[in-house]
Amino acid sequence: MKMISRLIALGSFLVLAGCGTWTAESYLHEDIQGDSFNACLAREYQDRATSEAYVDCNWVDTAAIVEKGRAAAAGETVLPYDPASKGVLASDLPELQDARSKLMAALDNGGRDERGCACAKAQRYYDGWVEQASDNKLGVNGSYFGGEGGPVQPDRVEAEKAAFYEALTACALQESGPWTIYFGFDKYNLTPEAQSVIDQIVAESTGPLSVIGHTDTSGSNAYNQALGQRRADSVSNALTAQGKDLCSAVSKGETELAVQTGDGVREPLNRRAVVAGC
Repeated sequence: MKMISRLIALGSFLVLAGCGTWTAESYLHEDIQGDSFNACLAREYQDRATSEAYVDCNWVDTAAIVEKGRAAAAGETVLPYDPASKGVLASDLPELQDARSKLMAALDNGGRDERGCACAKAQRYYDGWVEQASDNKLGVNGSYFGGEGGPVQPDRVEAEKAAFYEALTACALQESGPWTIYFGFDKYNLTPEAQSVIDQIVAESTGPLSVIGHTDTSGSNAYNQALGQRRADSVSNALTAQGKDLCSAVSKGETELAVQTGDGVREPLNRRAVVAGC
């Protein structure tokens, strides 16, 4: 029974390979013009498919990539591979899913419009990473035979992964911060001016945020450390109330002054909280 299953799988592979060769060839030589996200994505997939066809001689993967490329060229929304639907090792799945979430966040936050070609490159390398991580289809314990699948060339997996993260840096929206919120003497409540900065942060930021509370040098070190934390907590509570995620909210007390002063000096510019991306 197992032998029959293997023969069926192998037959399906050969049929797909033949179909890929027959239908993909023309796409590999198309002249794809434009600088929109979809045009760039179609060219990235074209380049990827050419490598699969003529370097790796893998027409099954070539056909799958060509299908995505043609859809992008036609103006369709083409999503990166879902690694859970591929023959990826269970141990590799969490990292791939986390990377896909980061890519989707960048794409959905203007990546397809404002940073189209950079994000198209990131999607191409992500799909390449998934493809290489699930490349064991017909080998021993291959996914086409009901095995766990996994990579055949681990070095290729690492190369695609590194290229993806490099491309993602150019694709991801960069935060506009850091932002600074000021407080009154010995205060940690948010003034109307401080609340307007909170609203600005909510509007401009996309990822998790860190908050650091600071004080001037008036008062003891221990008191200022606690006051800085109350300021950090006040800001972080206002941000989380508007749906923002925080990675940290800590106090530096009087140890990192914006304006250098002696001890016991009331300096308004030192009474602050600084918000930045994590």
